[in-house]
Amino acid sequence: MITVERRDKILELMKENNYLTIQEICQQLCFSESTVRRDLKKLERDNLIRLTRGGCMFNDHPNLETPQALRRGTNLHLKRPLARVAAEMVHDNQIIMLDCSTTVMEIIPFLKSRKNLTIITNCLTIASLVAQQLECSLFCTGGKYNAPGASFVGYSAERELRNWFADIVFFSVNSIDEHNGLTDQGDEVARIKKVMMEQSRQRIMLADYTKFGRTASYRLGSAKDMTGIITNEAPCFDEPRWSEYRKIMTFVKA
Repeated sequence: MITVERRDKILELMKENNYLTIQEICQQLCFSESTVRRDLKKLERDNLIRLTRGGCMFNDHPNLETPQALRRGTNLHLKRPLARVAAEMVHDNQIIMLDCSTTVMEIIPFLKSRKNLTIITNCLTIASLVAQQLECSLFCTGGKYNAPGASFVGYSAERELRNWFADIVFFSVNSIDEHNGLTDQGDEVARIKKVMMEQSRQRIMLADYTKFGRTASYRLGSAKDMTGIITNEAPCFDEPRWSEYRKIMTFVKA
């Protein structure tokens, strides 16, 4: 098992239990104590956990960005059908921007048959997956490293994105509200997504139905800023309050 996958499993276990001893982690995941201690030190440096005497606690900050490692395993049965439909919108020879969302990450395996793509991302995990799975031109922005999102943010990342004009951007957000629009956790991550949207001819949001009807801390747009939304079929979308969004929605069965 590679290091990233091992740390993802530790984080998933920590989220479920909040506090665990090192011995409990070793027993539940069948990792050696030395390996667990090394991984825990790295996770603490990334501010994802807090080490205590003989154990560790999960760092749960409701107003901060949720760690990518925890988001990756959430609602996969909803995310993958959206990703498959999104991939059908991609054609050979296109320039594609991908944000750091875990829903967008699921698109990558469905792009294997596309030829001569150029993919631009600010996400280290997505860049790694693309390099492993696809034959294409790949550009990663660089910039200030954002550990929870395994992504690059800040002025340098935004400047690099503004050098490109993409055919399509695929992105997601933390929350969508009929009045407050698209919102996300943190201004730096949201600004990257706004730049990607500005630099792309088509702006496609992937969001499972659990993200609708709630608001996060930073606003980055509204329905008029997107050309399409790919989401799951859900009874809530029959309500009049979603009429503006429904005009650009593509519904996918889970």
